Amino acid sequence: MSLVSIINNYPEFQLLSPATKSIIDTVAKEENVSFSRVTIVAAGDPMLNRLKKQYFHDDVLTDTISFNFNEPGEAIEGEIYISIDRIKDNARRFDNTFQQELILVILHSTLHLIGYNDQLPDEKQQMEQLQQRYLHQIHVKRLFRVLKK
Repeated sequence: MSLVSIINNYPEFQLLSPATKSIIDTVAKEENVSFSRVTIVAAGDPMLNRLKKQYFHDDVLTDTISFNFNEPGEAIEGEIYISIDRIKDNARRFDNTFQQELILVILHSTLHLIGYNDQLPDEKQQMEQLQQRYLHQIHVKRLFRVLKK
């Protein structure tokens, strides 16, 4: 079982801890890995763009960035940043629900923390297959809450 911390840094949006933790735990069990701590930051395009430029020297918009902090052989510890703006846009573009797109982004980031890459076509295909496999295993009713002002 992993310790999941969530920092909601997006206006009127709250990522819910129990459902998020169940997604990460499902992947950990299936991949036979241990997570010690995962922090997820729900933010907007400006924050992820700054991180992308600072750490990857790439001035683009992205839906997620993952940072892995553990040494090889240790339980996985990392941070996941997700852009609610990109997830909304991708949901419209790919004709998915917002929740389905949010689950896919969490799955994608979790797979990166485990060590999967998606730079090469074969790697990307493998990650997409894993994401789809896990998407069909995950049944969360409520992953987020929209807050009223």
